[in-house]
Parts: sequence; C-alpha cells; structure tokens
Amino acid sequence: MLVLTGLSAVSVATETTTGNSTVATLSPPSPALVEFVRTVIAANPRVQAARSAVNASGALQSAAARPLYNPELELEAEDADADTYTLGISQTIDWADKRSARSAVAAADRLTAEAEYLVTRRTVIAELLTGLAAWQTGAERHTLAAVRVRLMQQFAALAKRRFDAGDMPQAELDLATLVLADTRMRRSVTEAELVIARQQVNNLAPSNAGEQWPKLDARLPSLPVQGDTQSLLMALPEVQAAQRRVASANALVALRKREKSVDPTVSLTGGEEDGERLLGLNLSIPLPVRNNFSHEVTAAYDRYTQAQQLADDVFRRARARLMSAAERYRIVHGAWQDWQQIRQPGLQQQGDQLRRLWEAGELSTADFLTQISQVIDSRDSALDLRETLWYAWFEWLAASGKVDQWLGADSLTSTGAARLIRDDG
Repeated sequence: MLVLTGLSAVSVATETTTGNSTVATLSPPSPALVEFVRTVIAANPRVQAARSAVNASGALQSAAARPLYNPELELEAEDADADTYTLGISQTIDWADKRSARSAVAAADRLTAEAEYLVTRRTVIAELLTGLAAWQTGAERHTLAAVRVRLMQQFAALAKRRFDAGDMPQAELDLATLVLADTRMRRSVTEAELVIARQQVNNLAPSNAGEQWPKLDARLPSLPVQGDTQSLLMALPEVQAAQRRVASANALVALRKREKSVDPTVSLTGGEEDGERLLGLNLSIPLPVRNNFSHEVTAAYDRYTQAQQLADDVFRRARARLMSAAERYRIVHGAWQDWQQIRQPGLQQQGDQLRRLWEAGELSTADFLTQISQVIDSRDSALDLRETLWYAWFEWLAASGKVDQWLGADSLTSTGAARLIRDDG
C-alpha cells in the first residue's frame, strides 16, 4: 500500500498562501518585517556611504558660504644705508560675488546627494524584499521537492515488491526508477537555488540566519487609483536627483560666468625709512589677456544641456517603469486571485485517490506517475505565481515611490531620512 506521507505538510505550506479568499485585503507588512528592514538599512554599507556623501556635501556647502579670499599680511625689513621697515596688509575683493555663486552650486549638490541617498535606501530595500521573496519561495519549493522524492521512493519500493511478485512488468519498474532519479535531480536543483536565494539576503543581512528572517504575506491589495501621475513621478527620488543635477549645472554656469570677472586686490602699507614715515596704497587688477576663461563657460553650458537631457531621460524611464509595473502587477494579481478561487483538494486527498485508482488497475503506472506529478507541479506553479506576485508588488512600490508608505516606518520616509542625516552630522 502506497502511503502518501509528507503531503499534508506541504499542503499547509502552500494552501495557507493560496487560500480560498477571493478578495485581497489591504494589510500592512508585519511589524517583524518592518523592524527587519529598518535594522538592515541602518547597518548597510551602501546606505552608510550615501549618508556620508550627504554629510560631505553639507560640509562643502558650509565651506562655500565662507569668504573666498583671506587678507594677506606682509612684513619687510631692510638693513642698508637707510634702514627701512614696512608693514602691509592686502585684501582681494570678490567683486563679482563669486561666493554666492559657489554657495548656490554647493547647495544644489547637497540636495542632489540627499536625493541619491534616498535612491540608495530604496534600492537596498527593494533588493532585500526580493531576496526574502526568493528565499521563502525557494525554501517551500525545496520542501515540496523533498516530498516528491519521498513519494517516489515509496512508490519505487512498492513497484519493486510487485515486480518481484510478478505483478508488474520490467518496463513499469524501470519507469518508476527513472522517475525517482528525476525527482532526486530536481531536489538538488531546488537546494542549489535555495543557496543562491539565501545569499541574496545574506548580501544585505550577513549576521542573520534564515530561521530568523520574517515571512512575507501574499495577501496584497489591488492597486490604488492614482490621479496625478505627474506629481507622483516628480516626487520620485531618482527624478528629484536628476532635476537637482540640472539645478547644480545651472548654478555652475553662473559661477563660471562670474569667474570671468577679475577681482582687484587692495593693499595698504605703512612703515619707516631712515626715520621718515612711509604710507602707501596699492591697487592691482589682473588682466585677462592670455586667458579670459570663456571656454569654462562654454563647457558649463554644455554640462547644463547634458544634465537637462539626462533628466528628461530619467523622467521618461520612470514613467515607463511605473506604467509597466502597474500593468504587470494587475495581470499577476488577477491570476493570483483566480488561483485562490479554485477549491483544490488537499495534496494528501488527491494522492490517496490516485493511489486507489492505481491499485484498482484503473490507472497504469505511467498515468499514475504523470498525474501525481501534475498534482505536485500545480503547487510548484502556485509558488512561482506567488513569487512573481511579490516581485511585481515590490517593483510597483519602487516605481511609484510607495515603499516607505507601505512599510509604514517613519524612519524610512524622506523626513525621517533627513533627520537621520542631521543626527549623523
């Protein structure tokens, strides 16, 4: 008698996520997932590097706000026929106000660094979530593959006994043995894929074991109605970063123009020569004869045009990504809901029915092996569909800038990010 042990365990693992609910309810992720993401993001080297870049840009902004030139002090003494002692001070004047132009460039660079920081955070969060999806799916798929192996081992042993008793031809025994070998190869493949999936998470959370990682929930909502797509896209950190690069390039044009203006130097000298008092006033102005710095202005204009074109490209790609992500999620979400509406018998029940038909002679060995494989493959396909659903959801969250809103964590919002940056600085 073929005993279908192990099927009930996988039935629980898959059917709890492929239940009969016909409506996907809007539910935020578990507190464990939110805390896990927060912990990983806080310790991630890429995020820390981006945060350091923001702090560095803030220091450079403070530096740019300082005066451009320092005064110079000059002391001269001469011991000759006539002893001469002079003390002078000179100051170069920022005549074209290059200081404010430098401050504008530095301020735009800081805003760019802040936007790039948020892009980095969002990218790492998306990688972490997709890694968790791959790991959870891989773990359940490996469990399913192990169940398949046990079933085929039991069936091959039963087939061998029936063959020894003369109740089964050699060809059917060979088929059962071949199927057993195939299931073992499949289990090895799923185990290797699980190692790769575990690595995706370990790349970001190396100090955590898989048993401690939070589980993802497949109860995902339908997409909300988005009215003002333009505002949604403009609020994306990558779009803001591109726009701020344009502002930085525009400020650099103004700086290069002002740098063409010469800055005079005024010096005042006082002293004594052979007992007589000396007093002098000097004005020096550079002559832009050999280099008028016009090529730097031309290059700055070209950089500005380049930044504008790249910003347009980023916006177009963001729009296309959002539209594609929304369409993909709707398709997969609809397919997932269709699967949930199918009231399939449990794996144990289906296996018992097939076994009884095979023992009664109503199913050949080939038909039994084909149908029991289809039963398990349907669960495997459900895991694939659920994983695709997660990927599509995470992609839409990233494309729409709703990752922080879905996680519901203040520390992951732009305001929270800015607060963390200030605290670190």
